[in-house]
Amino acid sequence: MRRSTRGLIAGAVALAVTAGATACTDDDGGPGPSASTGGVSGPEDRLTLLSEGPVSAWDPQRITSRQVAGLASRTWMRTLTAYDPATNLAGQRALRGDLADGTGRASKDARTWTFRLRQGVTWQDGSAITCEDVQHGVARSFDEDITSSGYALTYLDIPKRPDGTSRYPGPLAKGGTSAANRKLLERAVQCRDERTITFHLAEPVGNFDEVVSLPEFAPFKASRDKVDDVAHDAFSSGPYKLKEGWTPSKGGTWVRNPKWSAKSDPLRRVGPATIEHREGIEPKDAVETIVDGKDGGRTLALDPVPAALTPALDEAGDAAQSVTVDGQLVDYLAVSSKSSALKKAAVRTALAAATNREGYTEALGAGAGTPSWSLLGTALPSTHETVLDHGPTGDAAAARAALRKAKVRTPVKISVAYRDGGQMPEALKALEGTWEDAGFDVTLEPIDEEDYFSQVGSRKVAEEHDLVWANWGPDFPSASTVLPPLFDDRINLSKTSVGRDYGLWADKDVTRAMDKAGAETTRADRATAWSAIDTDLLRDGAYIPLRQSRLTYAAGSEVTSFIGNPAYGGVPELGVVGVSR
Repeated sequence: MRRSTRGLIAGAVALAVTAGATACTDDDGGPGPSASTGGVSGPEDRLTLLSEGPVSAWDPQRITSRQVAGLASRTWMRTLTAYDPATNLAGQRALRGDLADGTGRASKDARTWTFRLRQGVTWQDGSAITCEDVQHGVARSFDEDITSSGYALTYLDIPKRPDGTSRYPGPLAKGGTSAANRKLLERAVQCRDERTITFHLAEPVGNFDEVVSLPEFAPFKASRDKVDDVAHDAFSSGPYKLKEGWTPSKGGTWVRNPKWSAKSDPLRRVGPATIEHREGIEPKDAVETIVDGKDGGRTLALDPVPAALTPALDEAGDAAQSVTVDGQLVDYLAVSSKSSALKKAAVRTALAAATNREGYTEALGAGAGTPSWSLLGTALPSTHETVLDHGPTGDAAAARAALRKAKVRTPVKISVAYRDGGQMPEALKALEGTWEDAGFDVTLEPIDEEDYFSQVGSRKVAEEHDLVWANWGPDFPSASTVLPPLFDDRINLSKTSVGRDYGLWADKDVTRAMDKAGAETTRADRATAWSAIDTDLLRDGAYIPLRQSRLTYAAGSEVTSFIGNPAYGGVPELGVVGVSR
């Protein structure tokens, strides 16, 4: 009999906070998931998923959330390549052929990539998945009414207008299927036969095999463009399909897809017979259901548990289990290259030395993050040893000595822009204390959280501050989705905007190194190259990492193999989850 914790949960609701996406680690390269498990029993082969939602779309080309992509990948959506549903970090980082029979073949210059579909891959209606389906799916990402992740637009060898938009409008636009537009598409996404797809790229992309793991490159059956609510159609190529469709903000029921074959799918296995997926459930109600509700033992909450509700999980004892995982997002400070106060690298690194990451992290909730020394989190193959590590609380004395050696007048006046709201003022105050002890005169300047990133993305606002707070996380486990978006001036800086390069960083040596790393097709060599680039940025004081998010998920005691997967944003790994019988 489960012990009731309803009162404890209700009392904690007022303190609950909302957190972001996460990733996890294990004993291979970092602290592993810490899980508490309870006793198991129960006859029904059904898993219940609870989330607040709503899922904005199941349409592959519309999926931009890494967490939604992870859920879709393990249930109904297959892509050319995918990351392994393993139980350890090394395995979860492993890229494998999914619909494709391998991870593709690159030309010597990495501007042409060819993939071959496995035999026997089918849609839920039994029809074969073909090259034309892949081609159509990629083509849809160019449609102006479909917000995709943008990698096809960036990388495919399709002409662009001066403003960066594509001259190819997509197949759903007026004239999109004209002979001229078909020619633009087919030159970039070529079907050599029903099973062979060749991508022609505008630049060398050494990790294009990783890029095509994104939902944007998933196949799409053209006839499904005509169904009602195509955004939530979820026409399956995987082991599950929707029983009676999806109702936004309410959910749906996933049942086994009889047309799916394990012989043509090396990544997935047969899981619970039914997955009841319910939306509109707040975290407090999800925890209450797990602990006290009917079938709570076979229930898993897809949203992270707010810190205020963790006592309820502790009180539940064996009625619930939890897993805590490292996060996808890293908080950091972009250091302005236009700052006169921080012009010298020695001053920038002195500021980094005096940074109290522990105080910052504790102000935001000690259980919600860990101090970080790099934007390249533990989920990435290019993660590396710490640089300029003066301990989690910083070293004001060492920073003062560095300022004296740099022969600068103290106190060094600096201004810091940060996103207002929540516990952020307290977190920045924690940084201010040790910085001022080190010899800096700090002015904290909060900016409204509603339009924070649009404001600091303007050149005028960015140039007015010496440091700008921001956060970022990878689109997939590669530094190519982290460092170029934040430090490549060519894709960010204009007369009026800094894009995401909030420190207005522009270094030709860095961009040359990024181009070289981006063109490297050998995974290990590529990871080494990105590690070196990040190490150089840190030693030059281009940014100051602060905190990697760390979140907790909850499930009932009858859910088995309950872990998180960093490759898909830290969501619970449904590829191994089961329920006890």
